[in-house]
Amino acid sequence: MVGSAVNGPDSGPLSGTRVVEFGNLIAAPYAGMLLADLGADVVKVEPPGGDLGRGFGPYLGGESAFFLAVNRGKRSLCLDPKSTAGRRWLSVLVDRADVVLHNLRQGAMERMGFGEEQVRRTNPGVIYAVVSAFGSDGPDADRAGIDVVFQAESGMISLTGGPSDPPMKTATTIGDYVAATDVALAITAALVERSATGRGRRVEVALRDGLLAVQSGWFALSFAQGGQPERTGTASPFLAPNQVFETGDGHLALAIVSDRHFRLLCEELELAELVDRFGDNDVRLAGRQELAEILEDRFRTAPTETWVRRLGGAGLPVGRLLTLPEVVDDPQVRHNEMVYDYHHPTAGLQHGIGSPLRFDGRPAQAAAAAPALGAHTAAVLSELGASEEEIAAVLADAE
Repeated sequence: MVGSAVNGPDSGPLSGTRVVEFGNLIAAPYAGMLLADLGADVVKVEPPGGDLGRGFGPYLGGESAFFLAVNRGKRSLCLDPKSTAGRRWLSVLVDRADVVLHNLRQGAMERMGFGEEQVRRTNPGVIYAVVSAFGSDGPDADRAGIDVVFQAESGMISLTGGPSDPPMKTATTIGDYVAATDVALAITAALVERSATGRGRRVEVALRDGLLAVQSGWFALSFAQGGQPERTGTASPFLAPNQVFETGDGHLALAIVSDRHFRLLCEELELAELVDRFGDNDVRLAGRQELAEILEDRFRTAPTETWVRRLGGAGLPVGRLLTLPEVVDDPQVRHNEMVYDYHHPTAGLQHGIGSPLRFDGRPAQAAAAAPALGAHTAAVLSELGASEEEIAAVLADAE
């Protein structure tokens, strides 16, 4: 394991920006973490029971590994928003926010007194950011949703797997991470605009919409063909060969993106006779299965590393099929500081996945670990001007 968090509390391009996050599980929390990695002061508002993600095991020193993974660099403010004292200090916090971010159910923020119109009365320049399920208006606005539902109703599950496989989702909850990244991008754009105009904005990303957007190529294929594309497993509907192949001791992933690359592949595999038969990508797509069987027969004659060195040395895009522990030990992953060590006050020494964003050659990454529930309640309230007695009252309400 190598790598370390590089951003202190006063560094990063969003330094000086205060984000108030009302987030549960992944979408808003991950967006908040992206903003914290960029230097924002992200105050995570949690009810007495905490973010629902804190209840997901496995646990590391009493802390949810799931929660730790998507809440780096924030401060946790735990209070009861239904209590008089809790609501009062939440109002002060929100009035001073540059960004209010949430992914709560439709109407939840309004019931707490912090819907957009309510917030904007006293903080007109705020960036009010929402991650919703299907959108905040329209026929499905009030529906509950979660990632597997969005994958199902975006068409993603209909495309995942091979022709004879049962329905399957992607391994990660991709809808949450896509929407989180989208809304973080929208927030930064709105902040840039506000710095010039003083104007606040409402920004919103619907989780299902995010999944539609990242399937643009598949929808283009559907529009062109006038129907549902076939499921192709690890293969591509646009290029061939472009898939995972079995080798003598495992698997490799190979992508041939041009006819010139295909000729290079045939040279390296000593299968020159395939150039005349499959020299054009359209022909390769039409005969994809036959071509794949021929190539796989050759790949089975040697170990994965032999093919990776040989084909990679010829400039072809090729890679090993790695498990997560193998990814962690990959030299380039280590070099890029995508795996780092950190110390959590209760969970102890832990490992995390870093930020892919780099500024001036260094990862954009908050230095602080994910907070324990309510770890910063007293500090945040003190910054807002609360007395010791007022802080004690808020803490008592949250117990």
